[in-house]
Amino acid sequence: MTAQQQGVITTSPDGTRKPRRTRTTILAVACLVILVALFIGYLPGLQYAIHWTSTDAVFAGISFLICMVYSTELSSVPVASRHTAIPLLTTMLLITGGFDHLFSLLIVITLICTTIPARSLTIGAIRACTALAPIPVVRLVLGELPAHLREIFISSVPRAEALSYILSNWVLPLIVITVLLPVVRLLCDIVVYLICGVPVAKSLSEYSITRITALSLADLAAIVLTILLPAVFQYSDVQMIDSSLRSTFSISLDIYALLLMSFYMLRRMMRAENSLRCLLNISDALPLPNARPEHEVAEIITGSLPNIRCIMMTDDEMHHRRFHSYRHSQRIKEQGSQYSIVFERSMLNRPFLPADEEVLAAAASILNEELRVNREVSTLRSESETDPLTGAYTYPAFIATLKSLQTENASNKVAVIYLNIDQFRRINERYSRLVGNLVLRTTADRIREILPEDAFLSRISGSEFATVLTESASEDDVENLADRLRDNTSLPIQTSNGTISIATTTSLSFASSEEGATRLLIDAGLHELAPAMAEQNQEQSTKDHLEMSDALRDAIEKNHLTLLYQPIFSLPQHRIGALEMFPLITDSRNHRLDFDFVLSEAQRLGLGCKLSMGILDRGVKDLLEFRKITPDLNNICLTLNGSELGNSQFYEHLESLRERHPDISVCLQFGQAALNTARIQFDDELEDLTSMPNVHIAITQAGTTYSEVSALGNIPLDIIKLDPSIVNGYSNPLAVNVMKRTVQFAHRDGIHLVFDGIDTVEQTRLLHEVGGTEAQGTIYASMMTASEMRMRLETMGIDMGSAESGEADVPSGIPDVPGAAGVAGVSAAADASGSTAADASPEAVNHPGGKNDGNDITKPSYDL
Repeated sequence: MTAQQQGVITTSPDGTRKPRRTRTTILAVACLVILVALFIGYLPGLQYAIHWTSTDAVFAGISFLICMVYSTELSSVPVASRHTAIPLLTTMLLITGGFDHLFSLLIVITLICTTIPARSLTIGAIRACTALAPIPVVRLVLGELPAHLREIFISSVPRAEALSYILSNWVLPLIVITVLLPVVRLLCDIVVYLICGVPVAKSLSEYSITRITALSLADLAAIVLTILLPAVFQYSDVQMIDSSLRSTFSISLDIYALLLMSFYMLRRMMRAENSLRCLLNISDALPLPNARPEHEVAEIITGSLPNIRCIMMTDDEMHHRRFHSYRHSQRIKEQGSQYSIVFERSMLNRPFLPADEEVLAAAASILNEELRVNREVSTLRSESETDPLTGAYTYPAFIATLKSLQTENASNKVAVIYLNIDQFRRINERYSRLVGNLVLRTTADRIREILPEDAFLSRISGSEFATVLTESASEDDVENLADRLRDNTSLPIQTSNGTISIATTTSLSFASSEEGATRLLIDAGLHELAPAMAEQNQEQSTKDHLEMSDALRDAIEKNHLTLLYQPIFSLPQHRIGALEMFPLITDSRNHRLDFDFVLSEAQRLGLGCKLSMGILDRGVKDLLEFRKITPDLNNICLTLNGSELGNSQFYEHLESLRERHPDISVCLQFGQAALNTARIQFDDELEDLTSMPNVHIAITQAGTTYSEVSALGNIPLDIIKLDPSIVNGYSNPLAVNVMKRTVQFAHRDGIHLVFDGIDTVEQTRLLHEVGGTEAQGTIYASMMTASEMRMRLETMGIDMGSAESGEADVPSGIPDVPGAAGVAGVSAAADASGSTAADASPEAVNHPGGKNDGNDITKPSYDL
C-alpha cells in the first residue's frame, strides 16, 4: 500500500509536510459524518429530478461530472483543498431553483471525484468537505438575488429594468464572492493543517498566488458571462422557460470548465516540453567542465525553466527563504562533501509539477556521473603526468607547461632551474637501485621544502629535475634560490648501507623579453627538429605514400588483383566452412601493402567500390576452380571499406552474381572503418543487401571498439567475428564464463560466432572450454595464394584432417574428444609448389608460438 493510500503522504524529502495518520483519520471521520448528514437532509429533494426531461438530465449530469473532473490543485500538500467549479455550479443551481433538489447528488459526486484521484477515502472525505465549504458563503452573500433573477428571465420584464437590476444588484455580490472564496479555502486548509499536524508555514509556501488569483478571476468572468447570456435572449424577445434556462446555464458552465481544462493541459504540455529541452541542453553541454560543473548545470536549468531558480546547497546551507517553495534532488557526492540540486520558486510563481521533479532526478544523475568521470579522468591524468617514484611531474608535463607559458604568459617573467644529481649511475651500481630510488625521493622532498607554492617541479630524466618559476622577481632572486637548492640537496643521505655523500649541480634558463618562453624550450633542447630535417623526413614519407598509392591505383584500375585465402573452419563438422579473401598488392619494392591501408586508401581514391567488385570477381573465379576439387565449398567472405553502400553498381554486381551462380554465398564483413564511413546509410541500404538470398552480413573486430554496439542494434547480423584479442589471456574464470554465455546467446539467436586469431594451443583450449564452433587462425591454416589453396584442397579436401598416429598428435591439455588431432601431413604436391607444409608431428604441435613465415599451406588443427 502506498503512502497516499494510507493517508500519510510525504511531499518533500525532509518530510516536513507529512500529515499525522491518527489525526487525519479522525478528521476524515468527522468530514464523512457531516457529508452523510447533509446528504440525508437534502435527499427528499431528489424527487424533483424525476419530472425532468431526458435532455435536462443529460445536461445536468454532464455539468456535474465536468465540474468535478475540472478540479485543480492549489497546493502539493495531500490534504489541501482544490479549486473546483462547485461555487459556480451552486450559483447556477440557485438561479434555476434546483439547488435544494440536487445538493444531495452534488455531495455524492464530489466525494467520488475526490476519492478516486487520492486513492484514499480518508483524503477524499477531507477534500470533499473543503470543496463544499464555499457553498454557505455563496448562499449567504447572494441571498434572494438568484430567485429574483430567475423571475426576470422567465417573465416579461422591460429590458431597461432587467439590465439595471443586474448591474445594481449583482456586480458587488459577485466581487465579494470572488474575494471570499479563496479566503474560505485558505482558512479551511489552515484548519485542516492544524488538525492533521502539518506545518502550516511550509505548507502555505506551496501555494501559487498567481494561480489562485487567475482562477478566481476566471470564475468571476464565467459567472458574469453566464448571467448575461440569458439576458441576451430577453433582448432578442425570446421567451425563456425553466428547461431552457437550465440548459443555457449547463452549456455555458460546460464550456467554461472545458476551456480551463484545455488551458491547463496545454500549460502542462509546455512545462513538459521545457523540462525535456532542459535535459537536452544539459546533454548538449556534455562533457561538463572539470572546474565547477555543478554551476554549469545550475545555469542551464535556470535558463531553461522559467520562474524557477536552480541552486546548489550543502546540508549546512539549507536555509529556506520565507514564502518560497523548494524541491531537493538526491545527494551529490564530490570530494568528500555532499550537496543537492535545489529548485526554488516564489509563491507568486507557478507551482511545482512532477515534470520538475523528473528534471531534478535526471540532472542529479547526470551530474553524479559527470563528476565521477571527471574524477577518474583527473586521476588518470595525474597518474600519467606524475612520476610515481618522486611525486614530481613527468617530462611530457614539463614540456606542456613550457609550451603553455609560451602563449599564455605575457609578462615573460619565467625561469627554469635545472638540478642534476652528479654521478647518480655510480650510486646505483655501488649501492643498488633501491638506494638510488631513496636518493631520488629524498632529493625531490628537499627541493619541495625550499620551492615557493606556485613553482612547478618535474623529473625530466633519470637524475635531473627541473623547476619552473613564474612571476620571478629578478635573476638575482632566481640565482639565490638555485644556490639554496644546491646546498640543501647536497647534504648527505642516511640509507640502510650507511651515509651517502651527494653532490648536485644547477643551471638556469630565463625567458627573454623578445622570445618569451621559446628561449626556455631552446635552452632545454626541447625544440622541434630543424626545418630542413623535418622537411626532408616529410618529403620521404610523402614519397613512400605516393608510391604505395600509385601501386594500389594501378592494381585496381587494371584489375591486376591477386588474392590470399584463409579458411574459416566449422569445428563440429571438421571442415572448411568459408574462405576469407585478402587482396595481395605490392609496391615497386615488392613490399606487400597492409590490408587496412588498402581499404582506406582505395576509399580515399574513390576506388573502394571498384576494389570490392574486383576482389569479388577474382574470388568467384578462384572459387569455381576450387569447386572442381571440392564441390561443397561455396562460401566466400569479403571485408568492405564502406563506400560500396552508396553505389548502385555494387548491388547490381551482387544480383548478377546471384543469377549466374545461385549456389555461391557471399559474406559481407563490416569492419570499424566501414561502420564509421557508412553508418548513416545502414538504414536505407542494408535492407537491399539482406533481401538477397546469397548475401550474409557480418561485423569484424567485435569486442574492441564501439562498432559492434551500434551494429548489434541496427544491423541484421548473421555472423559476428570476434577480434583476436578476445582469445588472449583469458585465464580469469569469470571472463571464461562470460565468453560461454556469449556463445550460448549467439547459438540461441542463430548467429554464427567466429573466433579469429586462434594461433596457439592455449587458445584452442579456451575455444573448447567456451564451446566455440567456428574458428580462424594460423594454427588451423595460414593465408594462402590460390595455387596453394588448390593444392591444399587436392590433398585434404575441405576436411580439417585426421591424425595418423592417434593421440600422439594431440597436444597435452587438449580434451580427448572424437577427431581431436593434428592434420596428418600434406602431400608431396604441396612441397613441389615451394610452400612450407606444417608438420603434424608432436614437435610441431608443442611449439605453437614459433614464428610463421606466412606461406604455410596448412597448420595443425584441433577438434574442439
